[in-house]
Amino acid sequence: MTDIKKILCPVDFSPGAKAALTYAEDLAKRVGAELYLVHAYENPVYVLPMSGYVGPTAEILSGIRQQIDNEMARWKQDVAKQGLGVRADVLEGAPYRVVLDAAAEYKPDLIVMGTHGRTGIAHVVIGSVAERVVRMATCPVLTVRTAS
Repeated sequence: MTDIKKILCPVDFSPGAKAALTYAEDLAKRVGAELYLVHAYENPVYVLPMSGYVGPTAEILSGIRQQIDNEMARWKQDVAKQGLGVRADVLEGAPYRVVLDAAAEYKPDLIVMGTHGRTGIAHVVIGSVAERVVRMATCPVLTVRTAS
């Protein structure tokens, strides 16, 4: 088995991400790896339809970003309390692209991420970040499935 020294764990603050992080923490403790947490922030200005739409104010956008940063700081602190090395970043962009870009930058030995396990029309409409990452990542990806 390859030495695992860096584990990238994308988090969206959902129960599925928490389950994946718990798995990544346990693995990191066993092998002495450092955890890299990453959260993808999609700016609502770029995601929401623009026709006839009055976008959120700079104050609202700043508040949203501050809440995300605060939540990420809590997740990072929870990992650090377990004696694990941890880095946490909030990066802007489409979730699958953020994960792949973070993997290219940090060069993890493994990505551990949650998947909602959607099937059928929900999978077609919503898509799967985990599926794209599995297909496009250059390192192994371990998915932790949670109920949808």
